[in-house]
Amino acid sequence: MANEVFSPKDFKAWVIEEATPGTAPTLTSALYQLDVDSVAFPSLNPTQVLNMRTRSGRVFHKDDFFQDNEMRVVEVSLSGTLHKDGGHALLLQNVAGNAMTPDTLADITIATAQTGISGKYGTAQANATFTLVLAPPDVVGGFNTVLTGCVCTSFEITAEAGSEGGLYKWSATISTGFNPTTNDTTTEAGATWDGGLISINTLGTKKIAGLASPVMSSFGLTIESPAVYSGFSSDGYEAFGRGEEISVTANASVKYDALTKSLYHDFNTQTAYTADNWLLLTQSTASNYSISILNGILTDVTFNEGDMMMLDVALKAVTDGDDLLTIDIT
Repeated sequence: MANEVFSPKDFKAWVIEEATPGTAPTLTSALYQLDVDSVAFPSLNPTQVLNMRTRSGRVFHKDDFFQDNEMRVVEVSLSGTLHKDGGHALLLQNVAGNAMTPDTLADITIATAQTGISGKYGTAQANATFTLVLAPPDVVGGFNTVLTGCVCTSFEITAEAGSEGGLYKWSATISTGFNPTTNDTTTEAGATWDGGLISINTLGTKKIAGLASPVMSSFGLTIESPAVYSGFSSDGYEAFGRGEEISVTANASVKYDALTKSLYHDFNTQTAYTADNWLLLTQSTASNYSISILNGILTDVTFNEGDMMMLDVALKAVTDGDDLLTIDIT
């Protein structure tokens, strides 16, 4: 109905693994819903040629217009509350270069020689890409947005003690080199998000920069694996791959005290990486996204001058033969 009013929270986001990159599976079952705060629809960014050609007069003629909606990268950013379930795990597994196993969860691991998955659209290949469905509250008008051939290029887990009870939140950037469908009429169906809520307040073991049990008010973990596209076809790019690095970075805000006061000096005089549980955030239920980075370097330490003196600590994971990162979800 034309006079209906919708909220951004009425819109839904769903994901499902593709057997053939760029080809959407059946969307009426087996989808995994993401818990999003609200859906941010992508900017379509078609290529438009709006230059006036040589004609009589100085106005833009109808025959001068050209638009191409194929050779472009479409990106969408989503964020919400994190759950230990298939949809959110699928995004994490994809950005980390792991097999996507939303039906039977598996821990997230970035090994010492991890490489991103590359492939060719239209050629059968498992564990490479997924379909993202952005669905309005009603599909009577047929305007679901379906992005096929997607890869997750960034996934972030954050938590702050003073915000929403310290709940674990997530944000992700999803990219595709394939032309999206913007008038899909499917009534999507599958597993709604579940898995309970996870909070920073139930963290047990905590280590940062090798220091045990700091007083921590917030943290963030980011995995980035940029996508690259090449070739051309009538549906968009022909092939997809990953950039030169899978990057793992983290940050935390910790109380400045006798335990942590050395960090400022350590950052100033740092000459090499440090081992010994560089970042360790273990939940009371270990499989609720317990995070482990064994080796790393400090990339920033700054004083945060609030009501209580804090240190904002940033670090980057490195490998010396150990896994770069593990996240326990099983």
